[in-house]
Amino acid sequence: MKHPTPARFGAAALAGALAACLLAAALTAALLGLWHSRRQMALLDGFCTALVDRAPAIAEDVYALVKEGGYAPGPGVLAARGYRPAPAPPAPLAAAAGAGFVLGGGLLAADRLWQRRRTDRALRRLTRTLEAARAGAPLPLAEDPEGEVGRLGDEIAKTVTELTRTRREALEARDRFARDLADIAHQLKTPLTALSLAAQGADPALRSRMQPPLDQLERLGGALLLLARLDAGALPLHPEPADLFTLVQMAADGLQPLADRAGVTLEVPEAPPIPVTADPDWTVEALMNLIKNGIEHSPPGGAVHCTCADGALYAELCIRDEGAGFAPADLPRLFDRFYRGAGAAPGSTGIGLAIARELLQRQGAVLRAENHPEGGGVFRVRFYPGFPRP
Repeated sequence: MKHPTPARFGAAALAGALAACLLAAALTAALLGLWHSRRQMALLDGFCTALVDRAPAIAEDVYALVKEGGYAPGPGVLAARGYRPAPAPPAPLAAAAGAGFVLGGGLLAADRLWQRRRTDRALRRLTRTLEAARAGAPLPLAEDPEGEVGRLGDEIAKTVTELTRTRREALEARDRFARDLADIAHQLKTPLTALSLAAQGADPALRSRMQPPLDQLERLGGALLLLARLDAGALPLHPEPADLFTLVQMAADGLQPLADRAGVTLEVPEAPPIPVTADPDWTVEALMNLIKNGIEHSPPGGAVHCTCADGALYAELCIRDEGAGFAPADLPRLFDRFYRGAGAAPGSTGIGLAIARELLQRQGAVLRAENHPEGGGVFRVRFYPGFPRP
């Protein structure tokens, strides 16, 4: 079914206005004709009355002539003697014409007012539909699906209903995924505990070989459980005023043993207090994942540089390693869950950077990765003042 376009509605309104004007003109012409006929009748009646009063002897002839009619209108003795009709008074003509224009204008104004009120009602219904969709309330039924705005509201209601259904399904799928991750993490605890007990009773050589994979499995279980809590919205974050340099220093101190074993230096230049609003514990956890990535990609003897800067719009932390940098194909997917790029460290699960981004983004911070012009990969974390808002 083809719906009328706004241009067709404009043409219909113009045609309606033109019809109203023509109706007013026809009514004006009818009023003028009626007035003219009555005026002519009054003039003829007055003339005959005066003629009968002046010459009563011819009264019967006058009555007979008027009764018979049949005389042809046109120039006669009066016209031959030079008499001309007096001009008609302009007031009745002006009044009739004014009435016609007022009537036509009134009809046009009434049509426009009706269209405007109808549009306003449709817009109010459309606004109520959008407000209900935003609040998650049931959508109101369309009272008047006719008209362009009414059809627009109907289409918006259909689209919102479909989006609501899709969103509900996506949330259900996310919750199922979170539950699955939590189940996997919990199921890993029992065999890990048994293996840890077995490793403690083994000889030192066997224990040294078993401990690294056990540690990796424990980290994987903890990461999966953390992801499940993030997806389920069960991870409480408590942002509070904090100093960015202090948070970076705490993260670097927690990774100092790992850096020593890798022969990598952690450089955190002294900086003045830089106020940020963040959850201290989980922000340190996120920064540790970023610094750990830099340690794993820096060669022995290299360094990971962690510099803080305060600006008018945001506070920024820059974490730069001295490795080969990120492959261009890896940059778009670097923070995807379980993604392992071309330069991923052995034993990497591809979860650490995803967790870091989730923890920072939920606090209003922005995390992005790039390559440094002089070599090495760079993580930039920007904390904006006033975020997260309560």
